[in-house]
Amino acid sequence: MASVVKKSIPYQFSDPSLLDTRSFIGGQWVNAKSGRTFPLFDPEDGVEICQVADLDGGDTRVAIETAQEAFETYKGTPHRERRWLIRRWADLIKANKDDLAAICTLELGKPFTESLTTVQYAVSFLDWFEGLIERTFGETIPAARGDSRVFTIREPQGVVAAITPWNSPVAMVTRKAGAAIAAGNTVVCKPAPETPLSAIALAKLFERAGGPAGVFNIITTSPELTPAVGDELCHNKLVRHLSFTGSTAVGKYLNTECAKTLKKTSMELGGNAPFIIFEDANIENAVKGERNARVHCLPALSLPLSRVQLPSHDHARTATSGSLLIYMCLGLITSKFRSSGQTCVCANRVLVHSSIIDKVAESLSRNLEKTFVYGSVWDKKVNFGPLYGEKGIKKVEHHLEQALSSGATLHTGGKEAARHEGPNFFPPTVVTGTKVNMKFMYEETFGPIAFLVPFETEQEAIRLANDTDVGLAAYFYTEDISRLWRVSEALKAGMIGARVGLVSAAEMPFGGVRESGMGREGGIAALEEYLDIKAITVGI
Repeated sequence: MASVVKKSIPYQFSDPSLLDTRSFIGGQWVNAKSGRTFPLFDPEDGVEICQVADLDGGDTRVAIETAQEAFETYKGTPHRERRWLIRRWADLIKANKDDLAAICTLELGKPFTESLTTVQYAVSFLDWFEGLIERTFGETIPAARGDSRVFTIREPQGVVAAITPWNSPVAMVTRKAGAAIAAGNTVVCKPAPETPLSAIALAKLFERAGGPAGVFNIITTSPELTPAVGDELCHNKLVRHLSFTGSTAVGKYLNTECAKTLKKTSMELGGNAPFIIFEDANIENAVKGERNARVHCLPALSLPLSRVQLPSHDHARTATSGSLLIYMCLGLITSKFRSSGQTCVCANRVLVHSSIIDKVAESLSRNLEKTFVYGSVWDKKVNFGPLYGEKGIKKVEHHLEQALSSGATLHTGGKEAARHEGPNFFPPTVVTGTKVNMKFMYEETFGPIAFLVPFETEQEAIRLANDTDVGLAAYFYTEDISRLWRVSEALKAGMIGARVGLVSAAEMPFGGVRESGMGREGGIAALEEYLDIKAITVGI
């Protein structure tokens, strides 16, 4: 199927069959019944990659019915067998990591080295879920009546609809579908129209791992037909759980529609993460976050280890080399600029004490210059890539123009500073002299601009940080241990990075509060989202 790619790329696939443009339903590779397809474009140069099957609501209904039929058998699969299935799937992903990274780079524009860390991040979830499968325990409960015994069991829910985003097309599939399948459910996954190829490749590997037909299904669809597919997933009574990662506006709509059939939902929605640097913080640590750590996986980290400052450059290796002791950067640079600023937990508002804001701006600009390498995303030395498309570029440019026209100052970067030609490239940018009424304070920029906002007191910083309807992630740097506890408890967010700019990990419950969603992905209770508790009372 390598011929599906219309453009040439500087990469030779070890297994070209992983590249496919068809959907996967009931163990069969299918096109849309209508015969429709939609184009997929390379974010780096805007050139068409291929045409992908464009399924509609009717195709989706077939996938749901197929998944329900498969569930009737799969729900009885012993836990140990499910562990083996997840293990085989994870091992196949590891064995094909380079090809999966290449697919991610092709359709998303991630630098190849960054895509490798994304694939390893995806595997970390399957590794974690495999360990949880045989730990979904029930309970025995002391009964109030002496002639009764009460206990509980946990059961899979049924068909799970998983709607995944474009910005992490490998890991978001394993984080949702992996947990649901590990818990004994079947899945109908609708990847984002911008990045369907990664999900298709993961389905290929699931099939090779011996995944039963109908347990994991992929529905690819265009932006035009996405509403019809989404409505089918929301309204079909066979779907018992819908998991979504995306914008708050779409999440609200999906929740409203799912309420009509009382589905369970889990939502990982938009963020507007504050990154606070207090006056007592070590500025270089806050900007670069350097620390010694033994690392097996760097989730969603845009800095390949070849660019991280190591004790010896002779030992620089990518994260796929396995566990090693490194000197890694996990401060503001990672929090703001990884994935070109396109993650839901990226810092969006950088709140800096007024007494050190000039020093922070200087340190940030200086370290950005030393950190990032620009060029072709296929070059393994490159670690900063384009935004996903024209829509992303327009929003970033609008936020910058609005801030500058309202009195802010461009400290470093800006569109004029672009060093790599391409329609969707925007360089790392630092802006000072901002005001709290500027648009970026209330809208997620989702791009590589660090807007520095001054504050005077701890109370003001917390007020500004919490002055938003969302609450996914928040970060801060301080050397005061009492302040560390106070601020951690005062910030209204589901995840806090205290003296660290990266919070994502398979072992951590990932999710937000307020309008950033509901439910958690990952962590010790990861499978609980996809299990129902049944209470059984026995008379004796």
